[in-house]
Amino acid sequence: MSKSLLEKIPSKAWAYLLLLAWGGAILGFGLINLTPFGLDEGAAMALLLNWSVVDQVVNPVTTYGGPDFRALLFIPLGLYWSGSILAAKVFSLIVTFGAAMLLYRWARQRDPQYGDETALIATGLLLIAPGVIGLADHMDVGPYLIAAFGLGWILDRKYRASEHVISSLYFIQLLLVAIAVTLHPMGLAYPLALAWSWYKTPKSPRQRNQVWIGIGIATGIILAMQTGWIALQWMSNPFLSLSLMLQGLGATLVKDISPIPGIIAAAVLALILLKQARTLLADLFGTSLLLGLLIGLLVADVNWAFVALVLILYCGTPLLIRANVMLGKHTGFVGQRGLVMAALLVTATLFMQGDKAHALRIESGLLSPSDELIQALIPEATDPDKHFLAASQWPARTMLVVRADVLPLPPAAKNGEQQLAMMKGLTHIIFNHNDPDNSQLARNFREITSATITLARQPGGVILKLRDAPKESLHAPKPAKPLDNDTPEVSASSAKEPSTKEQSP
Repeated sequence: MSKSLLEKIPSKAWAYLLLLAWGGAILGFGLINLTPFGLDEGAAMALLLNWSVVDQVVNPVTTYGGPDFRALLFIPLGLYWSGSILAAKVFSLIVTFGAAMLLYRWARQRDPQYGDETALIATGLLLIAPGVIGLADHMDVGPYLIAAFGLGWILDRKYRASEHVISSLYFIQLLLVAIAVTLHPMGLAYPLALAWSWYKTPKSPRQRNQVWIGIGIATGIILAMQTGWIALQWMSNPFLSLSLMLQGLGATLVKDISPIPGIIAAAVLALILLKQARTLLADLFGTSLLLGLLIGLLVADVNWAFVALVLILYCGTPLLIRANVMLGKHTGFVGQRGLVMAALLVTATLFMQGDKAHALRIESGLLSPSDELIQALIPEATDPDKHFLAASQWPARTMLVVRADVLPLPPAAKNGEQQLAMMKGLTHIIFNHNDPDNSQLARNFREITSATITLARQPGGVILKLRDAPKESLHAPKPAKPLDNDTPEVSASSAKEPSTKEQSP
């Protein structure tokens, strides 16, 4: 009786219950940081843009350049929960879970024999992977990218089943192309995979040409707008990125991350692709993942590592099941699934250890070097007696934390004098002087040490105060001082009086 009653519950209801259970566990175990620290720069920019529009607050966010199209997805956050970091993090968890459910559906359909097992095992491991929870916590682009690939796969099937060449599904697909392309270079994989799919299996030549024209226009406009692709670290070490995905994005805060787990994961991925590359090309979702992995090597950041982890879990699990069946023929369930269960147990244990370490880092208040540097700027920004207008290498993240006007970092001039003239009206500069991209900027500041005061020098960078900065703004009043319960806590070290000793970055 009870079994038949359970069978009557719709699958969507089970999905919602699982979302509530998983999301509640993530929040309850403290795996999400509810302060503005640690956000992805692009996500911070999109949040600021929505909040400023809804609240009709004038701030410099419009000078940050073109945001990625997560700003469109964050519109409900601005309308109903403006200023709420908790709502933003919950939304990020929902998107991550939605991406996992799309992968679950894809895994079930791509393998008629072992699809159900693969979907359960791979999705379960994906949802507890410390790197995946870290991406949701940082509101990074990885889950949004996978969700775009999965939605594109579903939309294409519905569009092909439609009788109309031009319909709402056609334009929604082009909007999804635009969103994917703004997120990350890997987003180019979706329009490429879609074009290849219509070349390989066109419904009709006329409709194929129509799809190609739409893809070309949408992709071309977005690339010409130069929007998105915010704060990318090109040519990152892929082995370190894979290690971070397996051990947690904050692992570098307490130890030097080893590339060995990443090297092992890369070897496993290479072996899986040798066996599964041809089957991946059989559908739009798989093609998007494979092309995204190849294109993403130009960046090889943690979002690329997320795509790599997806392929390892969802393509490696059926291979492991088949290998176990072949080795354990006629030996019962233990023989045919023993290897799979052992791998599942070991992987889940390692992932949960990484999750526990992630929760401890959040509880202890450990911050990344750049976040520690931004935190040291809070006393300057919240002083009601001082005018404040900073320029930052991370303007959106800095503005969220200090709750005051922050401009993007000015470009490097030819020399120090020209650099000083370029910064007229600013009071503070915050940037990473060890970043190779900022080498000329750091050199310019070393030429004008008499015009600056070094307030902080940390592993994450430096904070410089301009000696001749204006005492008050000529254009706008100083922002109101944040409430005590709405301002990130200032550590004892950052609350000390800044040193006025002249230093050079």
